[in-house]
Amino acid sequence: MSGLRSSLNFASTVDYEAIKKNAFHDQGILVVKMDDPKLSWADREILRAVGERLYGAPKAGR
Repeated sequence: MSGLRSSLNFASTVDYEAIKKNAFHDQGILVVKMDDPKLSWADREILRAVGERLYGAPKAGR
């Protein structure tokens, strides 16, 4: 069975930035990591406030 290959065999590197860019451009979906160094403190605070309004505050310890 060593000759069989799974269709679930993904590439070892994934370009997450390209996925996020395409999601935003194609679907209007914004995926943001809160500690992204490209964000200013003000940007992080705005996103945190929006996230908390939509999904509630994170549980303590996060």
